[in-house]
Amino acid sequence: MYTYELPSGIEIELKEMTGAEEELLTNQRLIRNGEAINQVLRNCTVRLGENDKPAVNDILDLLSGDRLFALVKLRQISLGDEVELELTCPNASCRMTNYVTVNLEDLKVTPYTEEREFEFKLPGSKKAVRFGLLDGHKEKRLAALREPNISSAMMIRLIEIDGKAPSKKSLAEMPMRDRSALRQEMARVDAGIDTTVEVDCDGCGTRIRTRLEAEPAFLFPGVRL
Repeated sequence: MYTYELPSGIEIELKEMTGAEEELLTNQRLIRNGEAINQVLRNCTVRLGENDKPAVNDILDLLSGDRLFALVKLRQISLGDEVELELTCPNASCRMTNYVTVNLEDLKVTPYTEEREFEFKLPGSKKAVRFGLLDGHKEKRLAALREPNISSAMMIRLIEIDGKAPSKKSLAEMPMRDRSALRQEMARVDAGIDTTVEVDCDGCGTRIRTRLEAEPAFLFPGVRL
């Protein structure tokens, strides 16, 4: 068993993934609705704080940064620290394959503060906005949307806009300057593990940007899916 402190400060004890978890992670229906990761984390979490029988709902209660941190640690103890990526250049005139090695021990981890709700004054309209952090329940709701977009990702975290419940209309009418500032503030207060990978193409210098968990090699090294 392996014990870690999550970015929120909760202690988690994990065990290695097995073939059962691999089956979950290759089930396209469970991948689409977000249940695959929830089940994998549930199966491999031996203890969560003082809870030695964590259920799926306990996994959903975790903040998103904690969940991703746990997934990265699961990958490490199950498959090793290094992830060998093959990244295709997005430049249509290049499309060169770039080989990149990422050591998971080198990823930056930012701890959460004790705050769970935040207030922010929009720079343009001067309206006060209150929002919360993303957790597993909100991730599940986003995964259930037919076409999740920037607005839905923001809406799911909003609690109030100028003292009123947020609506699609109020968010759609929000000036772009305010929306951009709000997204930046949401990103600023987020915590967890940074899985961003940014490299310059060896062939043409175009910037390639991805996230480790989005790459097949993160959980399936050597397998072409």
